[in-house]
Amino acid sequence: MGVTQALSFEDAARHRTLKPVLWYPAAPGTRMVEQDASAIFVPFLAAKDAPVSDARARWPVVLLSHGNGGSALNMAWFGAHLAAHGFIVVSVNHPGNTYGDTSPEGYVRGWERPKDFTVILDQLLKDPTWGPRVDAERIGASGHSMGGYTALALVGARLNLGVIAKACSAPETREHPGCEGLREVDYRRIDLTVARASYQDPRVHAAFAMAPGMAGTYEARDLEEVRAPVTLLLAKGDELMPHQEHGLRLAGLLPRAKAVVLDDAAHFTFLPECSPLGLKVTPELCRDAVAGTRAASQARTKAEAVAFFRSALDVR
Repeated sequence: MGVTQALSFEDAARHRTLKPVLWYPAAPGTRMVEQDASAIFVPFLAAKDAPVSDARARWPVVLLSHGNGGSALNMAWFGAHLAAHGFIVVSVNHPGNTYGDTSPEGYVRGWERPKDFTVILDQLLKDPTWGPRVDAERIGASGHSMGGYTALALVGARLNLGVIAKACSAPETREHPGCEGLREVDYRRIDLTVARASYQDPRVHAAFAMAPGMAGTYEARDLEEVRAPVTLLLAKGDELMPHQEHGLRLAGLLPRAKAVVLDDAAHFTFLPECSPLGLKVTPELCRDAVAGTRAASQARTKAEAVAFFRSALDVR
């Protein structure tokens, strides 16, 4: 598969510069080399700026969103796999909530994330190089943690920040691990009505959410607009959002959704496998519920994703 970081789109209305990362099917015979995602994670294989495969005139698309404080390249393990199986995958560092550029308020303003992808889609479809290669009728979304929220928002889920504001401000609950980065917010500065508005993009027809953020906050009315197929990949050992109170609760409010529970996974299982440096300096990002199972959990996740998007987007 190929990978490019050559694009840059301006969102003048929000004063944001969006620099998407694209993984895509490369021409047969293209030589793959190791690409660094981060010093703390193992590299991924891809060909930088390789020609796009001509096996199809247009390729289906998956929008891929990273977690709180992460980066687009954190999702390389997943994006590169989808690209190798026939998708153009579009990720981006979300300004204000990405590695090296994040804050508690940037975290809370999660509704900016689906808007990032709407802007990117608008401009990608008009791009003279990429527009003709994108199948605008076959677009899905995926993501991990807050990226999982982002994918769900793109198909109609609304962010209910009132629950977070209450839980992460109250003395008896604010120290819960799931409130990390959320308890420091002055919620008086946040317009909860804006947060709970719809940021659905009608061009997005399916969502695959891994350990989705805010999963325990939704009320039934926040999900009324979700009509697209949804798969929830949940970690039984999720230390930030216990899967029964969060992911499975969300699945119960989405009767058409498929929930897959990975018995050996933890919240950060959906990051790349760790390098020796990562194991030393960021052990919390390298922890799985059962040690040594990340590769197997990710293999199951990738297989579920390919099957889901092929079915949901009618890719033949």
